[in-house]
Order: sequence, then C-alpha cells, then structure tokens
Amino acid sequence: MTVLRYPVLTQCLRLVREISPAATRQIVDVGVQVKTDFLMEVFPDRHHHLFEPTTLYHPQLEKNYRDKGIDFTLHKIALSDSDGVLYLHNTSNDGSGRVTHAQIRPERDEGMQHLVKIEEVATRRLDTAFAENPLEDLSYIVKLDVDGVEERIIAGGAAVLKGASFIIIETSIGRQDMCSRAALLEKLGFRIFDICDNAYYYGQLALVDLVMINNRLRNTEIKYRPWSYADGKVHWPKWQHGFRDLEKVPFGNPYD
Repeated sequence: MTVLRYPVLTQCLRLVREISPAATRQIVDVGVQVKTDFLMEVFPDRHHHLFEPTTLYHPQLEKNYRDKGIDFTLHKIALSDSDGVLYLHNTSNDGSGRVTHAQIRPERDEGMQHLVKIEEVATRRLDTAFAENPLEDLSYIVKLDVDGVEERIIAGGAAVLKGASFIIIETSIGRQDMCSRAALLEKLGFRIFDICDNAYYYGQLALVDLVMINNRLRNTEIKYRPWSYADGKVHWPKWQHGFRDLEKVPFGNPYD
C-alpha cells in the first residue's frame, strides 16, 4: 500500500519523531505569539523553551500550554545578534487593531505602517540564553519565525543552532530570503530535509517553512538517506509524485 506524504509540518515531524525520538527531546520555539499548534500536537510530552517578547501575548500563551499539560519555560526576551535593549514594534497588519506581528528595531519608528505600540525589550543572543544551561547535542529542534530578523538570530546563535537536530525556519518568497536562509544554515552544517506548509497569496506562492536536518544526524541514521536505505534501487510503492487527488479540485481566479 502506498502511504501519501503531504508537505505539512505535522506529518514531517511525526516522521522525524518516529525515526529518531532521542533527537526531539526538547523544543526551542522562537516566535511563539500565543501557541505553535504543530509543535504542541506532535510533541505534547516534550519540554518547550518558548521565546516571546510581546507582553500582550504572555497570559494567553501560558494558559494555552498549561491547558494542554505541556511542560514549558517562557523566555520573555527578544533574540538578536547582540545582548542589550531593542524596540519591539507591534503592528496590526490586517487592519483589525489587534497585534498580528512584531518587529525588532534598534530605534523607535513611530511612523511604521500599521503600528499599534512600541515596547522596549531586553535582547539576548540565543547562545547567551542557553549559556548557563546548555542543551544536549543533537537532542532538540529549533523553530524560527520572527518576522524578518531570523538572520540576526542565526548570527547570535551559531553554537546552539549547530547542536540542533533540526531547524524549522519560515522563509518568504516576496523578501527573496528562502535561498539565503537555507545557505546560512547550510554553512552551520545543515541541509534541506523538507519544504512544508506552502502559503499562497492571490494564488501565488508567498511563504514556506524549510525543515533543515543536521548533517551529523543524517550521516548516523540511514533512514534519513532513503537512497542508501534502498541500496540505490527504486522501490516503486515507496515513490510518490505530486498529489493526484488534488488535481481534480477546481481552482478559480483569486482576483474574481
């Protein structure tokens, strides 16, 4: 029987957990807002390190994880490439008035589009955040979704990132940062494992999540090298091309 794999993070991470449970013992979730559904669903029994500087989100965030019985540590700081103080600009990008996004900037920008409020926040490098309690090598997953400052976090967290088994990072087609972010993580010893949760805007690709695997983990587990696992042969029942059942779903003009 052929088992279909869809490019969604829940399926990707269930596969990862099945293959190497020891590589997913802790979750480092950077940019949580009030919850990260796919990490909560796949890893409800793991410890989650939650990084979220927006104070408005903290009460609901803590309630969401407690209600699910998930063990967590909330780090009420922003991550960047230096230790100090920066300014968190909370914006309402959908025009509703509620905070939907937050951006870190070195100075106040009162003229920012869709601005709701500005908070002064402590910033730390990811490496500083775990300096006193380092994580065990190849035992944790890192997720980065911080509205455009991922590169700074990578610059300030090379040691922690190099020890991660997997890194999940949001990339934008509009900002043209997909290839550059993949390249930054490749320099730290990673390669693309999956591309998940494609998001379309007016029928055109807008965002994807890259799932990057540490080459050291890949080299020690043959199941992450399916061509080697299959002795270089094509086992047709294990091959999947496209999503044929979706081809019959009508697609209309998104500009109508």
